[in-house]
Amino acid sequence: MKRAFLTLFIVFTSLTAKVEWREDFKRAYEESLKNNKPLFVFIWRENPPCRWCNLMKKKTLNDPEISTYINEKFIPVMVVKGKDNYPSELIAPYVPTIYVIFKDEVIKRVVGYWSKEDFKSDLRDIERALDE
Repeated sequence: MKRAFLTLFIVFTSLTAKVEWREDFKRAYEESLKNNKPLFVFIWRENPPCRWCNLMKKKTLNDPEISTYINEKFIPVMVVKGKDNYPSELIAPYVPTIYVIFKDEVIKRVVGYWSKEDFKSDLRDIERALDE
């Protein structure tokens, strides 16, 4: 009985997993340094609404496998282009734009909307780059 409950709990939590976004870049950066984890920066446009940003958030980043992976491996922070306070070096000519930063080094920049399958491939590339 306990095993069935545990299995059900694991399945349920993975299906309802969402990225645990931080909203303050500076605090998220400090947390990434403290925990020795890369920062996962999602830059999006709020006004006018960005169709591709919303699709990326809802369809790709809310995928249970992807969101669980992001929460485990990174400190995720979501910032609004031109509105929130984040370093000017994080250029986002198009949105959405994702930066993966480890300490002061940009490991990867991903521009535009990506399907779940394609984004999983990007995450594997990021993992390999971090292992080097």
